[in-house]
Amino acid sequence: MNIRHLSAKVCLVVPFALLAVPACIGAPGDAVDEPSSIETRQSAYISVPDVDEGNDGDGVGGNTSGGGSSGPPELAVTFETCLDDTRRNEMSDALEDILDNWSAFEANLNARGLTTDHDCMYNRLTDNGNVHCEACDDPNLAGHSVLLGHTANVCRAWAAGIEARYPSAPERRKICWASLLLHEFKHSCMTFEGGAEEADNAARETLNDVYGQSLDLDSECNQDM
Repeated sequence: MNIRHLSAKVCLVVPFALLAVPACIGAPGDAVDEPSSIETRQSAYISVPDVDEGNDGDGVGGNTSGGGSSGPPELAVTFETCLDDTRRNEMSDALEDILDNWSAFEANLNARGLTTDHDCMYNRLTDNGNVHCEACDDPNLAGHSVLLGHTANVCRAWAAGIEARYPSAPERRKICWASLLLHEFKHSCMTFEGGAEEADNAARETLNDVYGQSLDLDSECNQDM
């Protein structure tokens, strides 16, 4: 297979009510129903054509885990237009495994300097988070999100590229799903690029330990930042 690599970048567009002008690295956002978008660009190892498949609340602030409630946490993320059953189930499994290992994930966040706002990401997973799968206009886009939104948007072409790269390695695919989704959810918790990158690093580190893998680099999930 002829594999090619394009480095990725991220575009952050801040809601107008917060800043007067967008703060971008890369192309402008493509969100429709939300006021602004943060775009996560991918490292495209292959080109896969898109196929049809089928904010309220914030949770920002605080530095304590939401895991203090009685009983094990339950994933409550809503998946929208993610009609590929295997892909959707793997994404759900990956987020559940982050929840099941929340203490380890928090420790990895803390080790990377992210010592606050853990509750916000916890709330995205257990209360108010959405994952929206879509055909993105830019073929090099991995995903996007909006500050103070609740949705992690996943580009189908990027997801298909992960599946093509790891066709017989579901654990590696799940690490990449978590990497992108936690990156976008971290943006939605009013965090700019540096913090979002550390969140996806912490997600990969956590699931590497769970699955016995070693996907340490953004590029291994087609997410060269």
